[in-house]
Amino acid sequence: MATQIAQKTKENEAPAPRAGAMAPVREFPFFLSRMRDEFDRLVDRLSHYMPTLWDGEGWRWGLDVREEEDAVVVQAEAPGFESGDFDVQVSDNRLVLRASKTVETKDEKGGVREYREQKCYESVTLPPGIDREKVEAKYHNGVLTVTLPKTAEAKAKRITVKNA
Repeated sequence: MATQIAQKTKENEAPAPRAGAMAPVREFPFFLSRMRDEFDRLVDRLSHYMPTLWDGEGWRWGLDVREEEDAVVVQAEAPGFESGDFDVQVSDNRLVLRASKTVETKDEKGGVREYREQKCYESVTLPPGIDREKVEAKYHNGVLTVTLPKTAEAKAKRITVKNA
């Protein structure tokens, strides 16, 4: 293991490390922890935007899930699709979103020059009390919006606080 050789520059100053010397051992755990955190963030970003090889379903959408007073609203960024490309299902306590389309580019002679298939998949756990019969899905300007109304029992009830 390398050691650090230092020289004092002034009477009250801490020793200055030599040029090219290794960092003291006490700094390594912080450095490695920070490096691992940065690497994890990089992998998270890449796995969100690039096709994932391990799930077999393609890339994932950017999702916004919000709970309103009378419904749960899920918005998914899905540019480049048509409304008929989507398969939206509510199964038990999950909302499953799928989209698939095939793009063929032909050359001047009518032969297929490029064939590409685009698939997207996302699954969201839903809170209890969703009225499955009234779920609506709309696609506009590259955003799929799914509105999942709550049942009467699941809606929040306001309680008035009285003075004692």
